[in-house]
Amino acid sequence: MSINDDEKLTNILLGEAIMALLEQGSPVYAEQVKAKLEEMAAAAQSPGRKQACQRAIDELPRADTPSTRH
Repeated sequence: MSINDDEKLTNILLGEAIMALLEQGSPVYAEQVKAKLEEMAAAAQSPGRKQACQRAIDELPRADTPSTRH
């Protein structure tokens, strides 16, 4: 399986957001990750990073969507 550079950047930024929350001692729920990614997007200097943050947000499960885990 091969992923392109956009997907790689999206995955990296998602990981950075999660790591930042863990380092802060914050809970790691979709809403917190979304807020961190929005913060990162606002601070991003390049349009590519902003877009990658938005793609990562779009990949997060929504709070109104039932979980498939039991």
